[in-house]
Amino acid sequence: MLTMTKSVDKYQELLEELPFIKSIKHIKSAESSVTTSWGAEPWTEDMIARDILQNFRDALVQAKKDVDQVQISTENDQISVYSPTEFSLAKLFFIGSQKSELDNQIGVNGEGFKKSIADCARQGIYNPISISGDEALIISVGNEVPGTDLRPLVYHFFKINKVQGSYFILNTISKKLKKAFQYGMKNFFYENNPVIGEKLYEYNDITVYKSKTANGVGFYKGLKRVDIENIPVVININKSYAALERKVKMDRDRNAFDKKLQTTFFNIFTSSGFHYSFRKDNAAIHYILKSSKPIWKKGHLLLSSIAKNFYSTLKGDKAIQKMFGKEYYAESRWHYSGSLTWSDWYSTKTQSYILRRDRQEEKNKKIKLPSYFANFGVMSSLEAFLKNKENAEKRLKNKSTSDLTPKEKKAINFCFEAARSIAPNFANLFDLSDEDNSLYEVNFKKIKCKDLLGQLRNNGHTYNSKTVYLHQDLFKGNFGRMFSVFLHELSHAGGADDGTREFSDCLTWLLEQSISKNKLISKYSREWDKKVRVR
Repeated sequence: MLTMTKSVDKYQELLEELPFIKSIKHIKSAESSVTTSWGAEPWTEDMIARDILQNFRDALVQAKKDVDQVQISTENDQISVYSPTEFSLAKLFFIGSQKSELDNQIGVNGEGFKKSIADCARQGIYNPISISGDEALIISVGNEVPGTDLRPLVYHFFKINKVQGSYFILNTISKKLKKAFQYGMKNFFYENNPVIGEKLYEYNDITVYKSKTANGVGFYKGLKRVDIENIPVVININKSYAALERKVKMDRDRNAFDKKLQTTFFNIFTSSGFHYSFRKDNAAIHYILKSSKPIWKKGHLLLSSIAKNFYSTLKGDKAIQKMFGKEYYAESRWHYSGSLTWSDWYSTKTQSYILRRDRQEEKNKKIKLPSYFANFGVMSSLEAFLKNKENAEKRLKNKSTSDLTPKEKKAINFCFEAARSIAPNFANLFDLSDEDNSLYEVNFKKIKCKDLLGQLRNNGHTYNSKTVYLHQDLFKGNFGRMFSVFLHELSHAGGADDGTREFSDCLTWLLEQSISKNKLISKYSREWDKKVRVR
């Protein structure tokens, strides 16, 4: 009994040192089931400060008062937190919470405060003081439980003179803990949070602001969850999303989101935070892109998410076009949703074009950006290839084609004759006079556009009806060039694209036949020059 009386006297002396306390009466001391060994991993100073301050924040939100009324002091080796709200200190003893029934509350399990005090004790920081109205509480560490390494927290309750509001007071020389409390309120979203600057855009309970610091922050339901490095922007998602809630409800330590959850957070922001009609020419998007210029080359999850969820709606944004100018080019990467098939992507024609153009861009001292920058209008070599292909096909479809002249028809018949001499089975697939072996009806036209040497296209919905387009200069060139393009395009008749195994096997076989019967090829080459080539 004497030991307990001495302890109470010691704690009473701690209260007497506070200038606003005039009268003190010990009510009771109670040993808690909470011990200093709570949790496998102790919390950091930042986590301790955040959780203690979260209780003050939640109380103000519940009372519909401004969160910035929390006052924090770290002078004279004493951390002091004040709020004008009051609550029953008995809530700090019991495990459990009514916050889950209330709106916009961060702490809902009633465990964070106990964990914070236990982990302070692990760091050698003892006897925190809580005050509310006419109540005071000091929490000490009890004796070790025999046969264990457990030490319980002991709660000492006092009656004091009426004080306006509530306090949390901690005597410590820990610089890390002081710094954590100085920063602490920045972990919560509220209007006057010192990191939050000008509002840029708001939609669907999602708001984006400029940040007053070099790095940005992502808030989810009032609590900081994402550090947005190197982009000075603040994003606040104020309502629940199932994709995040599953993780949040299991995370009692309220950790920052990992990379996977950051991606989910940014995808929610970009897919749900912008009305479809306000995506183009949006000040928030302009700000994010412009302010992130130093890390364009490195890339960022937020930029990737904007590109992914805005698709190509930003390509025509003049402000963004001006932002990038002609100093950059995007990496070429195949996308399953694009107009290019997987086999076309890996074709020699596509890859060689991309490599040549990328080398030229490097020579021009342009800076390569991640592939998703193509959705911001930064041209990639793949896009240039597809654009050229599209333009060529338009010309092919419209006015750059014509029927063959009699001399050009003679040249086609000559090529068929040569094909039958070296690969009769292949050539007979296109011979309508051979009813047993013929499979395809093929027409030929010549093209003038410089981007295409040849192309085979289906005629309407008829599978076996094809048109082969050959560049007009082929009829004037050497036999080797004409014959190789001729065989190449006919090899597509079965529907196989460049780069596919079926197409490659066909070409390899034709090449084998041509080499093994090279004397015939030489004969047809001489005859082409003498009698067939169009002059």
